[in-house]
Amino acid sequence: MLTDVAFVYRFSIGGQISFDVFPTGWDKTYCLQHLEKEAKQPGGVEYTTVHFFGDKTFKGGNDYEIYEDPRTIGHSVANAEETVVQLRKLFDL
Repeated sequence: MLTDVAFVYRFSIGGQISFDVFPTGWDKTYCLQHLEKEAKQPGGVEYTTVHFFGDKTFKGGNDYEIYEDPRTIGHSVANAEETVVQLRKLFDL
């Protein structure tokens, strides 16, 4: 049982009928620390460019923090089909 630990929770709009609740700092940017750790490992890979595609990229949406993060290049999309269109254009496929 946790004692003397206080979390400040954040709320964001999730999918079509959901909302997300999580401690501050545990949004989608949380995963980026693992990429940074990977780069520091012997033989690790340094990811110099990270693209993120999301549909809730507005302030209050669950994609906002990672979309706006300076470590990523954010792409706002409406659905999977639009993601494919943007990927084809971005990577000349």
